[in-house]
Amino acid sequence: MITMRQVVASILLAIAVTASVGAAAGERDDDPLVVNSEAFQRGHPDMRWRNLGATRYQQKRYREAVRHFRDAARYGDKPSQAMLALMLWNGDGVEADRVQAYAWIDLAAERGYGSFVATRERFRTALSEDERRRAMELRNELYAKYGDEHAKKRLNLEMTREKLKLTGSHLGRPKGVLMLLPGPDGRVRAITDSVFWNPRYWSPQQYWALQDRIWEPSKGRVDVGPVQPVDAEPAAAEKR
Repeated sequence: MITMRQVVASILLAIAVTASVGAAAGERDDDPLVVNSEAFQRGHPDMRWRNLGATRYQQKRYREAVRHFRDAARYGDKPSQAMLALMLWNGDGVEADRVQAYAWIDLAAERGYGSFVATRERFRTALSEDERRRAMELRNELYAKYGDEHAKKRLNLEMTREKLKLTGSHLGRPKGVLMLLPGPDGRVRAITDSVFWNPRYWSPQQYWALQDRIWEPSKGRVDVGPVQPVDAEPAAAEKR
């Protein structure tokens, strides 16, 4: 029987894999160099804050993880919204709050990603009628701030702003120019600008389509069983 902590572990594993988006999407091998670069992550705060949140969670620095996941959630990052839900359900770094947890997992399931929909339904069956009512009231508040209608606009603006900042003085230059980017290991490597500026990363429409391909059920499903009681030790040990 899969517990909520196993669901957390599954999402964290998926985040680790998708930190190299190209590998998860079947793209070329040098893509991890692109998505882990400082220049890329300045224009993609959803991934920057999501990855920081996952790192802090694994370090059991839960309060910092909550802050980073919430920052990513502002840019429509569904895995981060799901992690906030699970942390609220389990009481990791925050007071356990099933009403807030359900509201966040409902938001995470906005695009119909299978694992998040399944988790939402397991949460729902564990709530009382009064808790469900209050959760739906809170849900409306979250959608008004973090729902795709608003969050995607924020990220689209960041992508456009960073692209203009980096390319504005170089328009019209020949294709195939080399760019020097620091890799995850700190070493600087050269790639062609056509790899870095691939539209799947910088065209908002294509970037959102890429996220859908990564997180839809066909790209990796998490089957979730009934909600199980969890050990309260992490919450007691970490109210950071």
